[in-house]
Amino acid sequence: MIKGSNRFFTILIVPEKTSQVRRIVIPAWLVRGGMVGVLFAMILGSIMILDYWYVMSQIGENKQLKIENRRLRQQVQIFKNKMQTIDATMDRIKTFATRLKVITNIEDRGGLLQSLNDGKLPDANTNIGKYAQTETTDSKEEPSTAQQVAQAAQVAQLKADATGGAGLTPKQLDPSTIFADRSPEEAHLWKEYQELDSRFSELNHESLLIEHVLQDQYELLADKKAFLAALPTRRPAVGYLTSGFGVRRSPTGDRVKMHEGMDIANHIGTPIKATADGTVVFSDVKAGYGQTLIIDHGYGLETWYAHNKKLVARKGERVRRGDTVAQLGNSGRSTGPHCHYEVRINGTPVDPLSYILEN
Repeated sequence: MIKGSNRFFTILIVPEKTSQVRRIVIPAWLVRGGMVGVLFAMILGSIMILDYWYVMSQIGENKQLKIENRRLRQQVQIFKNKMQTIDATMDRIKTFATRLKVITNIEDRGGLLQSLNDGKLPDANTNIGKYAQTETTDSKEEPSTAQQVAQAAQVAQLKADATGGAGLTPKQLDPSTIFADRSPEEAHLWKEYQELDSRFSELNHESLLIEHVLQDQYELLADKKAFLAALPTRRPAVGYLTSGFGVRRSPTGDRVKMHEGMDIANHIGTPIKATADGTVVFSDVKAGYGQTLIIDHGYGLETWYAHNKKLVARKGERVRRGDTVAQLGNSGRSTGPHCHYEVRINGTPVDPLSYILEN
């Protein structure tokens, strides 16, 4: 039993079997102080427990961060090794591109090697080998303020995602604000990341330049290949050369006239083959020429095959050098079985022997 007064509290202790009752008098201030002390102790204990829990969680998080930093260092080192390998590969590609330019004689078609060294991109609207004079940004320069803010925004967004932040103010997007609380290890890793990112951008820029250079060389070589394939460098048929290109007396009369091709005599039905790649633009009877086949090879080149027995290739058909396009005959104004073969440049007949490489 507790009995309260203004200055004292009395506690009565009544035994169970005896009649003697004990009385304890406690000052009121002592009771109130004890209650306050107990309450303070409970609050202090709660704070200590919460602090201990927070410290333990921070220790676990620090251990995890150390493990992640160690992994990042390993990955950065691996990435550096890969970048060194890519650098070596790019050097070999540059050497190969330079050799190709020497082989294709492309150095005087716009200064491609100089464009690689100067960092100039080719202009898609100009001819092959022409490059724009606009200077590109040197990848070794310090990043601009806009780039720094963009990088800072990315890091800030990562922090916001990790901490569950709903949004960041412009001040929090300031690189100096974001990187101010970085540890030396994190700052070192971030510096290495920036160097690798800068080198990667530089390699990407160089690869685009080399791609344009190799594309230019490919187009030049492809054009040369197409031009060589269009040259009539073989005989149209096996046989005897009975008449060449030039002025001669007409076999059907006494008058002198220009013979605009060459005549190859052989048995009727001898295969006549295309002398170069091209497209058949005429496959029919032509006055004086009989059964005639005309092939357009591009670049203003045409070949004519006249006095045939049979036309094998049809108009619009794409033929290649060596394909059988007709059979030797004696049609039209002819004095015997032979193939009359002409080479014309922009409609003007020229000597076919100047193109034939066979003996």
